[in-house]
Amino acid sequence: MSEATVVQWLLHNGVQVHPAIQISRSPSGEQILSSTDNIPASTTLLSIPASAIITATNSSLLERIPSLAEKSQWSILILTVMYEASRPDSKWRGFFDSLPTEFDTLMYWSPDELKELEGSAVLNKIGKEEAEMMYSEEIKTFVDANGDVFGGVDVSLEAFHKAGSWVMAFSSDFEKPGHTRDEDAMDDEDDDEYDSLDTDKVLVPFGNLVQVDCDLANCEFSPSENSVSLISTKDILAGTALYSDPGPVPRSDLLRRVGRYPQSSAQHDVIEIDSTLLISVAGKNLSDNTRDSRIERLVEEELLEDSYDIEADGGIPSEILIVIQAFLVDDGTFQSYATEEKFPKAKKDARTRDVVLEVIQKRREGFATSREEDLAILGNTGEALERRKKMAVEVRLGEKEILRKMEEVARSWADATEGQSRSAKRQKR
Repeated sequence: MSEATVVQWLLHNGVQVHPAIQISRSPSGEQILSSTDNIPASTTLLSIPASAIITATNSSLLERIPSLAEKSQWSILILTVMYEASRPDSKWRGFFDSLPTEFDTLMYWSPDELKELEGSAVLNKIGKEEAEMMYSEEIKTFVDANGDVFGGVDVSLEAFHKAGSWVMAFSSDFEKPGHTRDEDAMDDEDDDEYDSLDTDKVLVPFGNLVQVDCDLANCEFSPSENSVSLISTKDILAGTALYSDPGPVPRSDLLRRVGRYPQSSAQHDVIEIDSTLLISVAGKNLSDNTRDSRIERLVEEELLEDSYDIEADGGIPSEILIVIQAFLVDDGTFQSYATEEKFPKAKKDARTRDVVLEVIQKRREGFATSREEDLAILGNTGEALERRKKMAVEVRLGEKEILRKMEEVARSWADATEGQSRSAKRQKR
């Protein structure tokens, strides 16, 4: 779609555009927004009326089928997008025509391509089977029950995946006017209810023209009751592209959801350590019954998670150390913890260190390649890596780098402990 066509759509739909904002081309040829002049911080770059945002309330689908409002936010927006994208006269026709029809999200990777991510927990989060179950059990059922409305609409599984990919990659969750989330008064289990009752999942037309980068971010979307505005968060020099912050999301998750990522998101990479791996190492000298009873107790006390995220700095959460201690202590000590309703502190002693190091080694064994092999693959400038393989290698290498830093952290405990021990001995002498 030409720049002139995009501008025409924006103006026709009441979007106010700052005079120093233009549509240009990135080095890779994608349409992007950039500045033609210096722009100070806190300037409104775009102001998009609420009526131009893609939501169920702005589509005739909700008016024709009021029961749509009873669906989840995901289902509502996907059904709305499927409906509007098939209508030649849709007010968002120009926007839909500009969106990609081929995707690099993990749902579209072949088994051989996914094998390159072996060892990464992201493989368990692709959700293709769950999505297709949602299609057959919910979307298709709803469409069939309202066949008169969906006549002429592409409601195939392929169309569902395309609409879902657009929503996954480009949608935003905006808080509904008049609602404020009280984080302190909520449990994690309240998230789904909050997301459906207090937020709207929406598509901002041509919001995808704003690139994402954690380090280069210079603007952000700000919703209100009447509009969604793009506001500069810092001074923007002439000739600078507009970037928003994708948030603290690992590259693996951006790859799953969007099919690409900025390299700056490496600072938010994580590697997951499964609790079963922790328990198998820390509790390897316990009987099955003893191990199971301790697991049950830790679950009751909400001390045991399914998995734990190790962040990019390799820091080891205290929760992991508490779980390790709970499986290292003898029965008498554990029973005293249970009786007194308290559990051990997060120790950084030699026994804990040895467990962590063994966990790290076993976690490494889950990958088909080593860190050194991945570095060699990326460093071989004579080999042109296919895009998907390159991203897979970068993601798995990022996770291995975290394991390396995690190992450095664990080994530093031994140095600190030995230093304290030598100091104590000198004081005694």
